[in-house]
Amino acid sequence: MILLDSSFIVSFYNLRDENHSKAIELMENIRKGKYGSACTTDYIFDETITVALIRLKNLAKVVGMGEEIRSFFEIADVEKADFEEAWKFFKAQKETKFSFTDCTTIVVMRRKEINNIATFDGDFKKIEGINAIC
Repeated sequence: MILLDSSFIVSFYNLRDENHSKAIELMENIRKGKYGSACTTDYIFDETITVALIRLKNLAKVVGMGEEIRSFFEIADVEKADFEEAWKFFKAQKETKFSFTDCTTIVVMRRKEINNIATFDGDFKKIEGINAIC
């Protein structure tokens, strides 16, 4: 299984993004099942839609993007226990600068035993047991 991070999803949909061509190539591999099934989280969905609207300034396109994500990928909920564990992780950071959403991502990946993440956020490479694919 592979988890889709907001940096990857936004790059895939934003034609002007510097990582757009890499995201297209990676999405082709994801759709072919190279990493198994794909999912994201409700927090990543929120972050993705918000960032996309700010960058693209096109509500119709962002709504279409959101509908496509919801149709093709599982959206895992960040559970209360995940939230609490992510808060502990967030407060304990020393060498990384993960957002709270990123901390929830790590916790959900561990809970669901997901090792791969499609991301352009290099800090994920610092986390043992996580294979950042970008």
